[in-house]
Amino acid sequence: MKKREFLKFLFSATSLIFFSTFPSFSKSHKGKFKGKKKSRKKGKKKREYFINNIYPNLNIDSPQHQKLEGFVQPNTISLEIYKMAGILPGPPISEDTKIQKKRGMFKTGLKAKFYNNKKLVVCDDCWAIDYSYKRDGRPAYHKGRDLPMKFDEPVLAMADGTVVGLFENLMSRKGVEVVLRHTPQQSGTKYYIYTQYTHFNKWPLDLKIGQKIKVGDVLGPNGNSGKKGKKVRRPALHFAAFYSKSPNWSFFKGGFLVKDGYWMDPISFYRNEEPFDNKSVKKLKSKEKSPTIGYKTKSGKILPEGAKKVWPFAYDGV
Repeated sequence: MKKREFLKFLFSATSLIFFSTFPSFSKSHKGKFKGKKKSRKKGKKKREYFINNIYPNLNIDSPQHQKLEGFVQPNTISLEIYKMAGILPGPPISEDTKIQKKRGMFKTGLKAKFYNNKKLVVCDDCWAIDYSYKRDGRPAYHKGRDLPMKFDEPVLAMADGTVVGLFENLMSRKGVEVVLRHTPQQSGTKYYIYTQYTHFNKWPLDLKIGQKIKVGDVLGPNGNSGKKGKKVRRPALHFAAFYSKSPNWSFFKGGFLVKDGYWMDPISFYRNEEPFDNKSVKKLKSKEKSPTIGYKTKSGKILPEGAKKVWPFAYDGV
């Protein structure tokens, strides 16, 4: 008997003995497997139905959005962007993560360094880490940085911008979500950049679509809103960033869409010069991977003076 055949025989015999000895273990695991298989089949049908029947005719009738610069209907945004954002109905699949990686969803090595070497809260769940263990083994990346912070701590706008997205997200892990749009002039880049903030502890927020926001303005109270798993989620801000050369954007109830968009490591938002794409950022020398980040103090002062971008939580020190 060949080695491979012997090992196969040994594994089969061992499995037979184990499940004969512990039949309840066998039944429970078979039940779980069937449940997962059924769930994935249902998710696949949801996705296919959306792609074939809903997406081609998906239009948003919202005068408040339609009058804003860059808004286009969601059925004019390619399905690849829906997959990049991870907002197609149904559970994620490997095709989604491949597209996300292609569009910048990978680690860059960037680290937060604050003005005057001050200490502010940094991520506990960081950029582009493998999140499969939190998604029942389904392929997934963490699409942002999580900053753990107490309930109701004010979340601050990272730069001047316009409110283009407000979502309650009752059936999403994101919870209450805000999206700001930053023009090239506001971001100091050649791109249109969108910053995303989620898990607020209040709905509705004291914001309106189209509202102009200044750097350091309070967007709302920090929290842990969103669909949760078995564990209690600690309060934290999830923040992320997308960029595009196109001024166009859209949304639907599933989430926000950036025409021809790419993921940006949120720390890259604080860089003052090219490159901004993650592939090039990853190749930077170590000394170039810690951009100096400004912040707002509890007294309301922005440091360094005249900074156009700040950390989303205030500095609580002297």
